Amino acid sequence: MAKMIVVEERNSPLLLVLPHSGQRIPRELERRMTATGRLQTDLSWHMDQVADFAAELDITVLRTSTSRLVIDVDRDPVREADGQPSDPAVALCPLTTLDGKRVYQADEDPGPVEIDERRRLFHEPFHTALGLQIERLKRMNKQVVLFNVQSMRSRIKARFAGELPMVNLGTCQGRSCHEDVSSIVASLERDFPGGGISENDITTGGFIAQMVGQPRDGVHAITLVLAQRAYIRHETPPFEMDKERLRQTRAALRRVSSDLIDWAKGAQKAPPRTLLEPLPDFLSV
Repeated sequence: MAKMIVVEERNSPLLLVLPHSGQRIPRELERRMTATGRLQTDLSWHMDQVADFAAELDITVLRTSTSRLVIDVDRDPVREADGQPSDPAVALCPLTTLDGKRVYQADEDPGPVEIDERRRLFHEPFHTALGLQIERLKRMNKQVVLFNVQSMRSRIKARFAGELPMVNLGTCQGRSCHEDVSSIVASLERDFPGGGISENDITTGGFIAQMVGQPRDGVHAITLVLAQRAYIRHETPPFEMDKERLRQTRAALRRVSSDLIDWAKGAQKAPPRTLLEPLPDFLSV
């Protein structure tokens, strides 16, 4: 049986978290799902393979083998006290896909008792493991950076108009990490010319970043959501990867990860960012 939580312990100041790459659904639960639910179109497909450079850079990796349809470890469990949110983007146990299609057959939706059980079995152990890794890395490094990497289909009509920007950052409105960290990750934009970038829009950071990001204490958390066209040929099951796009995206993520490590060690400054276009001449007075 696959491990529910997978930890690859290493010693650099970077912790790579992959909360949505798991595909495992317990058999008894899978039988209750619709055909659409079983397709699991909302996963960060193959992200563990995209980030398989971690060992080369001495990066600790934390991921779960469990599907986000069972429980989303990057969502706030306290929300469930007031009932299951209807928005699948923030639900602990989504009832629909991101484009609004039902995950479960009629009368098979999980209720409060089942959701609480999933929280205890899956969500709590993941966050316990996360806390242990952060404490371990803090003992060895003055600054620690948590890099939460996800991906999403490029077109989801129910979520956003048109095409998802290639690079989407979440920093809890600048509260979960030093601005240098966001500058380094934002430099990914140059690796995807014309792909677009958003910050605190498509994602604002998620529950993990909210709970962990404490820049004043030396723990910086940033979330990256890549559009899946960055490395996937066809964004439909079985989500086949494009070898050339995969090579380019892996190289880009490796570069950024290396830069984050150097920054945390104090060996590198962040690249400058142009936050606003220059003022027109008649306004620049």
